[in-house]
Amino acid sequence: MKKFYLLLNLILILNSTNAQTGLGSSGGSSEMSSFKSANMTINIDPYGVVDRDGTMNGIRYVDISGTPFLYDDWRLANIYDINNKKIAQVKVKYNSNTDQIHFIDNNEKELVADKSIIGKVEILNNEIANEPIINLIKGYTDNKGLLNSYQFVQVLNEGSIQLLKQYSNQVLQKDSLFGTMKINKFSPNARFYLKITNKVVSLRKLNQEELYAILPNKDLVLNYAKKKLKNENDFIDFLKYYNQVKF
Repeated sequence: MKKFYLLLNLILILNSTNAQTGLGSSGGSSEMSSFKSANMTINIDPYGVVDRDGTMNGIRYVDISGTPFLYDDWRLANIYDINNKKIAQVKVKYNSNTDQIHFIDNNEKELVADKSIIGKVEILNNEIANEPIINLIKGYTDNKGLLNSYQFVQVLNEGSIQLLKQYSNQVLQKDSLFGTMKINKFSPNARFYLKITNKVVSLRKLNQEELYAILPNKDLVLNYAKKKLKNENDFIDFLKYYNQVKF
């Protein structure tokens, strides 16, 4: 009987250890099993670059200078499905050329996630570099048909009025110095949108006058208009002020 209890305790310890060593904080290896149940492919294809629409342009990644990734290092992220249920916690990179999420599995293998099961990617902050959390979310469409629901956008601020940022990274081609060969280079870019309750409005650029013209509370806008919005952080700070005062 004593041996039986010792064996039972050993099984309980092993089960507890397995639950704590999984990649997900609330489901462990079961979360990863759910995440990997979708179709996965190995890394980026080194022999053919695919754009965000799935079109292969016949250029190899090794023949393109620059990077397709939003950042070069792997960062821990929480992955949520389309019902906002957490399904994994993994190290990720965001490929802004293909609009895909790369991740590292339990075997340290780089894979590309199936976007059809993902609703949100919460990339946790780097405390050493004092970087904020990056929230990449799908499901939005805009008034001009430029943003599709299957594409990721970054939500830059909280509140009823939100600034959304859509990353892109086209491959540009130009002649070399003496015109003897073609040079390929990744060219990162971004488009901005303004989310007002359930409506998403495309912005021609991050422009102060255009933003003010769209927002409904004109008096509140005029009170803030004395300040010049020069960069992305200025726009974010303004919308934080706008949301707080208005509501």
